[in-house]
Parts: sequence; structure tokens; C-alpha cells
Amino acid sequence: MRIGFVAEPYEEENASGMGYFIRELLVVLLKEGQGHEFVVYASRTIDPTLIPGPYRTISIPRNFIAKLWWFFTMEKDVDVLLFMVPMLPLIVPRGVRSVPICQELANLKFPPEQVSEKVFAFVRDHLLMPTCLARAEKIVAASGATQEDLTRFYGIPRENITVIPDGFQDLTPFAPATPVIDGTYKPYFFFAGKVKPRKNVHGIVSAFISFKKRTKTDCKLLIAGSYGGRYYERIQRELENNGLLGEVHFLGYVTSPHLYALYTNALACVYPSLNEGFGMPILEAMSLGTPVITSSISSLPEVAGGAALLVDPYDVENISRAMEKIYSDPVLRADLIRRGYVQAKKFSWEKTAADYLLLLEKTVS
Repeated sequence: MRIGFVAEPYEEENASGMGYFIRELLVVLLKEGQGHEFVVYASRTIDPTLIPGPYRTISIPRNFIAKLWWFFTMEKDVDVLLFMVPMLPLIVPRGVRSVPICQELANLKFPPEQVSEKVFAFVRDHLLMPTCLARAEKIVAASGATQEDLTRFYGIPRENITVIPDGFQDLTPFAPATPVIDGTYKPYFFFAGKVKPRKNVHGIVSAFISFKKRTKTDCKLLIAGSYGGRYYERIQRELENNGLLGEVHFLGYVTSPHLYALYTNALACVYPSLNEGFGMPILEAMSLGTPVITSSISSLPEVAGGAALLVDPYDVENISRAMEKIYSDPVLRADLIRRGYVQAKKFSWEKTAADYLLLLEKTVS
């Protein structure tokens, strides 16, 4: 079987979100699918030290419109083509079997604010996506929640959508190189991800403020991920108004060894996101023995699988009380750690790749 894989977005350094997913899925598909031929389409040069294995690369345009036209007129060079939507809603010749992968449909729930972004989103999400999905041979969703969103927004029958969960980053190999966490930070709650509205970082900070005022503890809150802009400034103003600027630390992007140290020393990973296609950070935390507080909505309850404290992400006090429970109840913490280890073992990139390859074989046969 000749498998085409569109490596967009392709990121080598500081990869997160979609870029990390693309890189990890491609690496494991090449490793597990050695009996197949792979053709990788990318607008950037692929580093063979990061993406090892036998494959052929084909350069494609970087411009969005040029990219769409390139695939619309592509030759039938592969048996099946994998690509990410809605980021790249490709419409390919009918002789090419297409299998779009959908992690999430966040833009349809949280529309962009700027006019130019609104126009682009309308063309992509309302003009191109319906045709792309209607012509797809199969559609992959990262979770049951994303499957439901595809049905809700595009009318795709559930039986036409295959749910294949993601894997997650195994951070244990970085243990020997892990840095020492500054003792003045401890004890602390931890969040890993970009500081943006959909991740509900402001809600986490507001809940932490409430927790601090109620309990008078010396706990800190550490946030690892890129930050800036008006959203971050609003968070900073709230902290300043409450006299807690020194209690919340924005660390920016951190390396994998540093991330390992932050997880393993945390009281809990607090991840009450407003929308997720999957939720890798909660599995990263569970796999390292860190209790998890996460949302009762979107994909997060199915990924958590009963091994986390679930909260209403729109209820600041609910999040705050969950923090207090974990801080004050060592029996609860130990139980969440035990259940988290069990839950994390249910997911791996190898399992993800096996499911993808089985689906592609069925699609081509």
C-alpha cells in the first residue's frame, strides 16, 4: 500500500499541538508500517534525523491557496492520502482515496474576532470543509467528542467517522537530565499549554486566587507555555488587583526534561480546558504519577476515564474547591495517582499507529 501523508503543519523545534501530533504520528507510522510505501508531502524540508525511515518526500507550496490547488490537480501517486482538517481541507481528484484527520473543531465554537480571520475561517470551514468531508473515503476523529462535533456541525453520520485516540509524550527518558525545581515554588499546582482563552488559563488563575484567599496556604501556580497579548495582560491585572503577582509564575516554553520535573513535583496538573480534541497533557501527568483536575466537558472526561477530578470549567469555585481537595486530602491524591497510572497505560503512539494502519488497509482493500 502506498500511503500519502501531508506533513502540515511540520514543526521541528518547540513543536506543540498540531505540529507535535503530525511529527509523532508520522514517526510511528513509518516505524510500524514498514511493509508499506510512504510518500510525505511537505512545504518544509523534513529532517531525516527527526523523521527516520524509508519514505519519499514531495515538496508542496507554502501558500494556502497554492497548496489547495496543488492537491486538487495532483497525480494519483498514492493509494490513500492522510491530512489534517480543518487546517487543510483538501479536495483531491476522485481517483485518490482521502482520509482527513480531525483533532478538533474549536474555530466553530470559538470564532475568530478579526475580520480577515473571519473571512478566512468562513471559506475554510463553511465552503471547503463540507466538500472535503463529503468526498472523504474515511474520516478519523481523535475522540468521541470530536466525532460528535463532526456530526453536529457537518451532518456526517457517526458510522462514517472512526475514533482513533492519540498517543502522548513519554517523558520518562528525560528523567536523568531533569533540572531541580526551585524550592521557593513548592508546593505548586501546574498547567502545561499555551496561555489562550480556550485553555481557560484565566479560569485557572481565578480559581487559584480563590483557593489562596480561602486556605491561606503557601502554594504557588506554575504555568508552562507561550504567553502574551491582551489575554495574558488581563490575567496579570487580576493577580495584581488581588496582591498575588508573586504567587503565579509564567515560565514560557520549557524543554522536555524541565517538563518532566514540573509534572513530577506538582501537587496536581490543573487542566480545565473549555474545548479539546483529545487532551495529551492529562495523560502526560497521569503517566508520571501526578493527580489531574480537568474538565467535565469536551473530550477530557473520556480521556481521563474516571482517573481525574472533573470540574465545570466555567465554574471558578468548582475548580478552586478541587484544588483544595487535592491539597488537603493525601488519600485522594494517592487514589488519583494510582488510577492515573492505570489510565495512561491504555494509550500509546504504537496503539494509535496500529489503528491507523488497520483503517487504511480496510480503506484500500
